[in-house]
Amino acid sequence: MILWTPLAPEQVLQGFDDNSYPSYETGEVDGIPVLLEKAENGQRRVVRINSSDPAHFLNQGVYPGLLT
Repeated sequence: MILWTPLAPEQVLQGFDDNSYPSYETGEVDGIPVLLEKAENGQRRVVRINSSDPAHFLNQGVYPGLLT
């Protein structure tokens, strides 16, 4: 990527490395493999259903955004 600017690179990239990234882990909810994100309050949130079984996606008890 080329960035055309009269600013110094230090000004443009200031704070670039200060990003915090979410912590992910794999787990199961009701026997369905999922990708979980750790929330600030200690709970875990379902990010993605990691299954090839179509019935798992039709299960109304497990969905992205669910707090466990």
